[in-house]
Amino acid sequence: MRLPEDDIPRRRRRPLWVLPSLLLGMLLSGCSALERQHEALLVLGDLAAGEGPSRLKQRTPPPERERLAYAVAGRDYLADLYRPETSRRGTLILVHGLTEAGRRDPRLMALARSLARAGFTVLVPELDGLRDFSVGTREVQGIADAIRYASDALATTDGGPALAAISFATGPALLAAMQPDTAHRVRFVIAVGGYYDLTDLLRYATTGEDRGSACRRPPPPQRDVRWAVLRSQLHALEDAQDRERLAAIARARLAGEEAADPDTSELSPEAMALYALVTNRDPARVTPLLGALPPPLLAQFTALDLASRDLDALEARLVLIHGPDDRVIPVSHSRRLRAALPAGQARLFEAEGLGHVEVSANWRDAWTLWRAIHHVLWLGEDADTKR
Repeated sequence: MRLPEDDIPRRRRRPLWVLPSLLLGMLLSGCSALERQHEALLVLGDLAAGEGPSRLKQRTPPPERERLAYAVAGRDYLADLYRPETSRRGTLILVHGLTEAGRRDPRLMALARSLARAGFTVLVPELDGLRDFSVGTREVQGIADAIRYASDALATTDGGPALAAISFATGPALLAAMQPDTAHRVRFVIAVGGYYDLTDLLRYATTGEDRGSACRRPPPPQRDVRWAVLRSQLHALEDAQDRERLAAIARARLAGEEAADPDTSELSPEAMALYALVTNRDPARVTPLLGALPPPLLAQFTALDLASRDLDALEARLVLIHGPDDRVIPVSHSRRLRAALPAGQARLFEAEGLGHVEVSANWRDAWTLWRAIHHVLWLGEDADTKR
């Protein structure tokens, strides 16, 4: 199954030891945890199956999905709400990644149903900037408003709602969870394939160099990432013709068109600065090219950068799930994010069964994914004992 972000599918060999190892781990655990461990195994199988059949689907009724309209401080939002038969684990706000389908991305809907079958009431807000690739600070406000709404209007445990974010939504989600009136409301945050340092992420996407990876050379970046970055920043350009010309270039490249270099002679200096940054292949030029961006664009970029922020305001526990061979956002970002928080506040699961946000159907490294799911289910059960 893929979560709502593009990734390159890869064939994986099914290791024969995985299921026996999982079952052995369950048998060696105490009786009180056995049911949760079995449930984590069922959830893992359901995630790998996507919309296909699974044991979890056989054992649990399908969650009800309802379209929800709500307002916070005069700001209007749409969302989907997935209600399980019994909300045993409170409310979880699920924030989609960059996907034009938004909250109705089929992969996101499958994930929401899996989480609902596991006992979460799942709220999936529609976030326009993540849907049309114009990510900015308004997404921070939208997620923070979802936290406020869920805390006041939906069934939660004593510790408030949980929050899950995918890929490029990680930064906005964490910033939303650190607002003065939301920090105490969020029980825990799940970040799948998330980022930490936007400058290093841009350097990796455009040049292949990851300065946060000290142990080994990272895999080469996915070819499409630089063009997704370009699309995500077009909204900050003032000239409509600049936006349309660069959008056309990005769409063509994302569609796999490898024609000759496009004509950029009619771009304004501001648009040309953005284009030069995205097409650069020299790691040493990334920082000066960033400094040449138009002020509105640079301000949005800086506002979403976690590496330049004080993370002390984050009160929630953080669950990081990242593929070690991620070709969109290197795993070094989750490692550095964990290191930036007090010891014990964040836990990282490096799962080879995950590409960027794609769960392998062949169950490679299912042990780590199973442990991550088990940890999330455990956190969802009792707010008081998990802090």
